[in-house]
Amino acid sequence: MALLPKPAGSIAGGRIIYRGRDLAHEPVKQVRELCATEIAMIFQDPLSSLNPVFSIGYQVAEPFRRRQGMGKKEAWARALDLLKHVGIPNAEKRIRDYPHQFSGGQRQRIMIAMAIALGPRLLIADEPTTALDVTVQKQIMNLLADLQAETGMAMILISHDLGVVADVAERTAIMYAGRIVETGTIREVYDHPAHPYTRGLLDSIPSTSDIGKRLTPIVGSPPNLLALPAGCSFHPRCPFATDICRTVEPPLRQPVGWLPGHEAACHRSEEVLAHG
Repeated sequence: MALLPKPAGSIAGGRIIYRGRDLAHEPVKQVRELCATEIAMIFQDPLSSLNPVFSIGYQVAEPFRRRQGMGKKEAWARALDLLKHVGIPNAEKRIRDYPHQFSGGQRQRIMIAMAIALGPRLLIADEPTTALDVTVQKQIMNLLADLQAETGMAMILISHDLGVVADVAERTAIMYAGRIVETGTIREVYDHPAHPYTRGLLDSIPSTSDIGKRLTPIVGSPPNLLALPAGCSFHPRCPFATDICRTVEPPLRQPVGWLPGHEAACHRSEEVLAHG
């Protein structure tokens, strides 16, 4: 979305294809024109993302004023409608309140209202339920699902919670050290993991059938992204690693004899599949 200044926010490589356009190689100004109208984002921490010195009404109304040229009164009315739509109680009274006067779940609802204000085609939800209790997490995810069904927008969910991902996503991409290491439909990836990191994530989830047993952790620590190991970045922690894993970076490929669209970046993906 070109929100970060260069060089800190520069794209090192690859492609970002959006409706036939490669955003990774377009001028920053053109990419930013897509923000809010085509692509919107919900950030991980709404308290640090919302401006503490402006009321929530002012912030939700801002996209209408800046991008659609609405007058203050009309934009304020639209902001009030959005706050009601995302479930802010007593929205008429609370529209003039400031971010610190709301709970974590309510702040996330305000962020969602800002994100959907101009009807984006794609919503990027970055850990939208972080630091929320389980009940509020469910409410936020249900709200996003309802809005998605209502508007037809696509959603990219970024999350460490594999349960949330399984509940809402059709396809998933597992990432390690900044690179996709496995991708496919939810059922393919969860039922038949073809990368050792994916298998490690799934094996480390507590199970009600294994009460009293020790969890199975992924040994070691994630690598320093400024000094990645040679070959496969996961090889220092991988029980399947061989010499080729330590020297040659594996491409993302379809394991032999497996379903189309299910790909893994692993030299030994066939052995990983057979091991399960």
